[in-house]
Amino acid sequence: MKHIGRYEVIRRLGKGGMGSVYKALTPVIDKVVAIKLLDPTELLEDVVGAERVREIFTFEARTMASFNQPFLVTAHDFDEDQRGRPYFVMEYICNNLGDMIGETFRIEEDSRVIRAPKVLHYGGQLLKALDFLHHNAIIHRDIKPQNILVTDDDRIKICDFGMALVKGVAFSGPDNMQIGSPCYTPPEQRKNPGMVDGRADLYSAAVLLYRMLTGKLPGMQSFSLSLINPLYDQAWDDFFARALQWHPGARYQTAGEMLKALNSLRLQEGCDLLYNPDKTDQNNSIPLRSEPANVGGRRARDLFMVNSLYRPLYPVYNQLEVSETTILDRATNLVWQRLPSRYPVTVTEAFDLVARLNENSFGECRHWRLPTVNELLTLLPEGDCEVFPRTEGQPLKWLWSCDRHGRHESWYVNMDMGFAGVQDINCLNQVLAVTDADSPTAG
Repeated sequence: MKHIGRYEVIRRLGKGGMGSVYKALTPVIDKVVAIKLLDPTELLEDVVGAERVREIFTFEARTMASFNQPFLVTAHDFDEDQRGRPYFVMEYICNNLGDMIGETFRIEEDSRVIRAPKVLHYGGQLLKALDFLHHNAIIHRDIKPQNILVTDDDRIKICDFGMALVKGVAFSGPDNMQIGSPCYTPPEQRKNPGMVDGRADLYSAAVLLYRMLTGKLPGMQSFSLSLINPLYDQAWDDFFARALQWHPGARYQTAGEMLKALNSLRLQEGCDLLYNPDKTDQNNSIPLRSEPANVGGRRARDLFMVNSLYRPLYPVYNQLEVSETTILDRATNLVWQRLPSRYPVTVTEAFDLVARLNENSFGECRHWRLPTVNELLTLLPEGDCEVFPRTEGQPLKWLWSCDRHGRHESWYVNMDMGFAGVQDINCLNQVLAVTDADSPTAG
């Protein structure tokens, strides 16, 4: 399919029960957008009926078009394609929280543990969005990582309102049809999904926050945070003990009340370990790959020397020497830019930035390049104790590598969440150029 209506299709991003989502271009101005096209599974169409599915899809688009809140995805165009199928157009957002925490279809497996400040950052935004929805009598009913998008400037946006309960009007099917995702759905929603209120979304939000902090689902292996990490005190345990109550009357009653409790939580002094590398070995002595690769799957894990969550298997004990424009790491024999790019850029723009560094002999060197994933991972700390010096008060964030993942995607390293991942080449990340210390005039 080359076009959906007047929009030029770049590629399909994914497919759910109700429809398919495409990356596309707006005519004339070439703005990248996301399009959701009605494309239901045969099972859904047989169970619910074609006309009812179309009504649900249109209702979702109308609901999303009504939003005026920074943490919700909005719909800004609606039409039919050449075959008469309805579609709606949304902002294109690169990141998905499900991918960022490493949650797969094997949901029982551990996901990435995320630093508490980042969890509080996303959690506050999530609860503000839910407060807005519930004030407008909208219950999402499917809060889970895959339905939380993350913008290039690190704001979350809730998406997928196909199962939402809006002023008492909702998706409906057979009585035994599951509404929501089992591991994130509260008990009352499993029993009577049409009669839930905002407290159902608050339960799902609590499961999400707990999973981000622990890498586990509370129903699979629940434990007190204060017993496993000295960063947390009893207040954190009390927060989740209430937020995860099975009976809705025992939970926080509103998103505003839950947000106030979340904002009152404090962290103790110390470093929050994101992963446990093998401290009996280190890869300082292993030559770091400098040539770009186009790789995915198990081959990528082996090449990058990472675990199943794409975190380093071995630590590097950096020995940094900071100058005005560059930083030399004696541990790896690499020289880095002192400051990353001022603004995040696409992959193409990243290579252009590096080319300009060489044209201008930045740091009296003409051998700058985009680093490989392996090289970027040497800057990744084990926990909250940062290694790379802060630049203008800000830590390193999301950095492009030179490694590709097929035609449309490239590898990047998420410094604040601690992993190597894949993003669309039109996503926006910072650039931190590197060169070898033995290059002419380097360092």
